[in-house]
Amino acid sequence: NGFTSEAARSSAPTLLPTVSLARSSQCLSAVGSNAAFLTPTLFGFVLVLFRCSALSMTAPLFGMKALPRRLRIGIALPLSFAAYAGAGFPVFAPHGSIGLGTLIAAGVTETAMGLVAGLCARFAMDAAQAGGQVISLAMGLSYGSVIDPLHGADSTAISELLSMFALAAMVTTGVHREAIAWLCRSVIAVPPGAPVDLQALSAAVVTHAMGAVALAVRMAYPVLVAVVFGHVSLGVISRTVPQLSINSIGFSVTILAGGGALYMMAPSIAQLAARTAVSAFTGGS
Repeated sequence: NGFTSEAARSSAPTLLPTVSLARSSQCLSAVGSNAAFLTPTLFGFVLVLFRCSALSMTAPLFGMKALPRRLRIGIALPLSFAAYAGAGFPVFAPHGSIGLGTLIAAGVTETAMGLVAGLCARFAMDAAQAGGQVISLAMGLSYGSVIDPLHGADSTAISELLSMFALAAMVTTGVHREAIAWLCRSVIAVPPGAPVDLQALSAAVVTHAMGAVALAVRMAYPVLVAVVFGHVSLGVISRTVPQLSINSIGFSVTILAGGGALYMMAPSIAQLAARTAVSAFTGGS
């Protein structure tokens, strides 16, 4: 018995290191497999975060200068996780090996997608502001300027009015919801790291920018017609009654004609801007 117990004592220290090494090798292999799974998943979430952050920097409502940058980041994080989880946690799986160059290229592509989507919708609000600038010039109200809180630049009173109307219409129409829905659809349609046609993105920006110019003209056209009609009426009156001093009432007639047209067309202008911003996210006309 003493010999057996002595043999057991001598053999015990040799068994303990063997068991610990086996367990440590199993733990290391488990950690390695989990790291191999988590690395593409983490990279995929970071790329979606790049896309969402770029969208929140340029999209209407999210990209206003009145919102602090920390708040935008706080909005982008949960939205990115929600869109990434809703898409089924797509992993970042490029064709070659995952290197620094591949990650940088994927990050630039994801950022470009978010910027293009936000800019295409933002052009609608810029069109409303540009239309307000043209109306102010036609009505003679472009002398006084104020600071635009949405863009941080000088703006006229009519431009500010139309911008606020357009912003209110976008809130009621749900442009922010459409932006979030676009993010979720884009993660499913174009997973993180998928090839993207940058030339098509550039063409979309140019197309929407040209459409914004045409939209600004459409918004200002009714008021411009009313102002021109007022000037024509003043010319006819001056020819009919030469004794009447047109200089004393010309500015008042312009204000009345343009203000009346603006009063009737301001809700339609705001709705047009909101529908254009929604169509930029939904792809409709």
